[in-house]
Amino acid sequence: MPRVVVDVDSQFDFVDPAGALYVPGPGVRDAIATILSEAQASGDTIVGSVDSHAWDAWEFADQGGPFASHCVKGQSGWLRVVAAVPSRTRFVPMQRLVDGGVANLVGEAVQGQGTRLQSADDLVAEARSGVGIYFEKEVYSLFSNPTAELFLAALVASLGGREAVEFDVIGYCTGGYCVDAAAIGLVQRGYSVRVIGAATAAIGGSEGAAQSRSTLEAQGVRWLDA
Repeated sequence: MPRVVVDVDSQFDFVDPAGALYVPGPGVRDAIATILSEAQASGDTIVGSVDSHAWDAWEFADQGGPFASHCVKGQSGWLRVVAAVPSRTRFVPMQRLVDGGVANLVGEAVQGQGTRLQSADDLVAEARSGVGIYFEKEVYSLFSNPTAELFLAALVASLGGREAVEFDVIGYCTGGYCVDAAAIGLVQRGYSVRVIGAATAAIGGSEGAAQSRSTLEAQGVRWLDA
């Protein structure tokens, strides 16, 4: 069965003890690196999300919000901690759909040809060739980036349809946050979804993880401890 690994927000500010919103998770960083490396070696598709904020995001404490400033694009805390895997990565910024479809603006591949517009099918072709497709987002859900839904629908169709594909979700964080939102968003769209508990960290520790497991299983997500 084709597998899609969904790497949620495995960024410095969440993963590293020096990060602005560090979430403890013994062994989680290594588990994420292992799963991504194995996925790349076996030809599994890797997609993911990156938390991306401007300096004046509403949720930052200095703007009146509940969180410390974190994952500000262009600063070190925004960077993925497993930067070498996948070896090729395409970041898809938050953007509006154009005429009901994806038109992802990227740089030129051949000198002098100018910028390119990628459709959902173009992104799928890259994903199928081993490029990790990462969607920037500003709130919890991967699907807050409107290009993600069309891309994933096209990806799943190219892999044989909903009945043929398994999504494995890893990353930061469970406990009611972005991993949960990604998993629930996927299962609500009819996809088969597992959360790999050993490769996630929970806000709220073991209680947060237990709460997520209960909530996600009630939604039809399968939780694997390892």
